[in-house]
Amino acid sequence: MDMLRLTLPALQEDGDWNRAILVEQFAALRKQVPLMYAMMFVDATFLAFAAYGTVSPWWSLGMPTLLGLLSAARAIFWLRRRSFTPRPELIPHFLRGTIVVAAVLSLGFGGWGLLLYAQGDLVRRACIALYIFIGAISCCYCLQSVPRAGQAVVVFGAAPVTLCLLFADDWFLRGLGCNILLVGFVVLRMMRNSHAGFVEMLASRSHMVAEQERAKGAEQRAHQLAYHDPLTGLPNRRALAEALEQRTTPAGDGAPLGLLIIDLDRFKSINDVHGHPAGDQLLRDVAARLSNVVGEQGTSYRLGGDEFAVIIDGDGDAARRVAHAIVNAMLRPFAGPELVHHIGASVGISLYPHDALDLDTLMRRADIALYKAKHSGRSQHCAFEPMLDAEIRRRAEIEREMRESMGRDAFVPHYQAIVCLKSGDVVGYELLARWRRDGEEIGPEQFIPIAEECGLIDTLMLRLLRRACQETRDWQVSISINVSPTQLKDPWFSQKLLAVLVRERFPARRLTIEITENALIVDAESAQEAIASLRNQGVQLALDDFGTGYSSLQHLQMLPFDRLKIDRSFVAAMGRDPQAMRLVLAIVTLANTLGLPVVAEGIETAAAAQTLTQLGCAMGQGYLFGHPMSAADIVAAREASAA
Repeated sequence: MDMLRLTLPALQEDGDWNRAILVEQFAALRKQVPLMYAMMFVDATFLAFAAYGTVSPWWSLGMPTLLGLLSAARAIFWLRRRSFTPRPELIPHFLRGTIVVAAVLSLGFGGWGLLLYAQGDLVRRACIALYIFIGAISCCYCLQSVPRAGQAVVVFGAAPVTLCLLFADDWFLRGLGCNILLVGFVVLRMMRNSHAGFVEMLASRSHMVAEQERAKGAEQRAHQLAYHDPLTGLPNRRALAEALEQRTTPAGDGAPLGLLIIDLDRFKSINDVHGHPAGDQLLRDVAARLSNVVGEQGTSYRLGGDEFAVIIDGDGDAARRVAHAIVNAMLRPFAGPELVHHIGASVGISLYPHDALDLDTLMRRADIALYKAKHSGRSQHCAFEPMLDAEIRRRAEIEREMRESMGRDAFVPHYQAIVCLKSGDVVGYELLARWRRDGEEIGPEQFIPIAEECGLIDTLMLRLLRRACQETRDWQVSISINVSPTQLKDPWFSQKLLAVLVRERFPARRLTIEITENALIVDAESAQEAIASLRNQGVQLALDDFGTGYSSLQHLQMLPFDRLKIDRSFVAAMGRDPQAMRLVLAIVTLANTLGLPVVAEGIETAAAAQTLTQLGCAMGQGYLFGHPMSAADIVAAREASAA
């Protein structure tokens, strides 16, 4: 190793580079050294033939035979290593051995040639010198990967005879010696340059390999970023699209598969309450659990946000089994370092080739099935059916028409009277939306859910309220308006509503907003903030559909309600169901105990009105007292009644 450091002084700072040099030197030697020994054997044979008869048989036959055997042994040694590369730390041992053997054999060949030279005539001396020099030059070229070995060949093999030529009595021999000396110097210089080129070539190749590795690494990283989600490590939407494209194209295998689109339930509240770090950790846990559930049956993907996807190999039964397992797995608690999260998942399923033959249709129909699953109560799985596609198209058409209708005020307010059950006097009106579509009026049960989903509910309600304020400003009674749970999540909702009242000069105390218990369950904190702001300005508050939600008593304590409204389902069942009668009585008794007036919805018969009055219910509304009417119809009815 010390010898190599002398030949490669500029490379000693880099251990990896030294090992690369050693390996390349060994590789070059094991290819060239056997050939070198073959040339030495041929050269020795011709030299022995040239000296035969002028020296004793030992020097003409014995000595070359001995040297030939030594050369053959070394040739066999290297031939056995043509397919073997030792560990880098062992290579210096082989290189040092090569230098030593080169010096010894060169000394043997040089000494033998020198003895033959001394006993030959002029012609033989010239031939012997040329044989020795040509052999030495050939060996140098074979040993150029290890310059020290080549130098040893020149010094111990060719130098002695060259010196004899330089000091010979004959000018011809002197000239030959000078020529050999000059050529030897050139050869040594060329060998040095050749070795430098060898090192430079190796450096260039090493740099090229390193650049290729870096490029390959960069390509792999780019591929990882392009096709994998950095948060969960799952393949991403692009990877899903390409996987489905390969499977669904005519060139694909045509095997059936199921596409599952998964949306987490109640995930947004985790981010809102506990922050995005907790949400990110939950997504990683979801990805790990999802991969465990899917196993070898398919591949999991993250599409973005709280949405995932799975490709399942097999028919619809396999897809439904996995979807069912995913729903159950996501219902189990997710335990973190400090928090335990309870969420769920809804799953939509579409099948190839049963439901779709191309990527876009397959994805769209899985989304349609997911939509149905979420509206079936969440934590459900639903497979695509053709009727779902028709329903989605119908809803999309309604949404488009709703947006167009808002621009031309096709949504109009209707009013249903709220009366005092004892006196029969109208004490207020509930504002109800009607849509004039294709010449007919459409009730809110058809378009309100769509308005909530597509974000139109806020605009719709505020426009109706503005028009209602204009139409009922002089009626001297209160009006009630229903507020959607999604509206209460808007931090600017109270300011928007109060701005309408101020602009239309409508007294806030004459407005009652009705909210359901579901609105409080969705986001109680936002609801409390919005309602508190409205209450401070005098707006009244009613709890609608009381008894149909959850934890009703808790909600009565949560907000300062001004009245309760009994759901129409209880009122309609009073006459035939004693249990419904008892529930109505319990609600009225509770409200009276709390000092809250009660409004009963859905009164359609005089018997129901009389029963409610006897139970202590203060107000009521329903078809018994009149259907929802436009403001013009109500004014006309009042004028007719007054006349």
